[in-house]
Amino acid sequence: MRYHILGVGEAFDAPLGNTSAILAAESRLLLDCGYAVPASLWAHNGDADFLDGIYISHTHGDHFFGFPPVIGRLWESGRTRELAVITQEPVFRKLHDAMELAYPGILAACQFELRFVPASAGASVRWREFDLRFAPSRHSVPNLAVRIETSGRAFAYSGDGQFTPAGRDLFANVDVLLHEAYSFDPHPNHGDIEGVITMAREAGVRRLLLTHLNRTTRVRDRARIDPAILPEPGHAADV
Repeated sequence: MRYHILGVGEAFDAPLGNTSAILAAESRLLLDCGYAVPASLWAHNGDADFLDGIYISHTHGDHFFGFPPVIGRLWESGRTRELAVITQEPVFRKLHDAMELAYPGILAACQFELRFVPASAGASVRWREFDLRFAPSRHSVPNLAVRIETSGRAFAYSGDGQFTPAGRDLFANVDVLLHEAYSFDPHPNHGDIEGVITMAREAGVRRLLLTHLNRTTRVRDRARIDPAILPEPGHAADV
């Protein structure tokens, strides 16, 4: 299993793009698809059959507004193979609404199926070669963190929000944790840098990568953070 990070920014961070990553083994799964993600995805690989699935953690624009143009390009490129969409049921309905708002009639025109794979807190899902489990975070809208395992390796992605006890359990002993951490100060809807670092150490996380830092914090306080846990767009490695 290998990951490739497309973006590491927060919602309004222009140079870094929205936080998103591709996880690849036999299959390729896109983790979140904000409005800045499509161009980075196509620059990485523009093949209409490249992705097997997309995971959407929650319904904020920097995590799902890129979905309509991605689907539009797959339609335009003639994709016929199904695409899995792994997410919460209310999120899947909003994705449909966003598609019709952006490109009316495009879902009916697509020659491929958008196969809904439901995600919910505490659930376990087998999708292709991946075993996925989910836990909620504390965020302003319902967000699910996900743990993805295959061939004895484990990768976890937080989406947005402060981790919960269930999230701490979900992240225990993962090989790589991609977790948002907005600032050093506690935040009601986001992880804080020192809190996430402490949690990861106590949970036995083997490698922590912090994303979604507040753009001011990242520039002003970067020297306070171990550079090994601050990836840049394009960073890739084996899990």
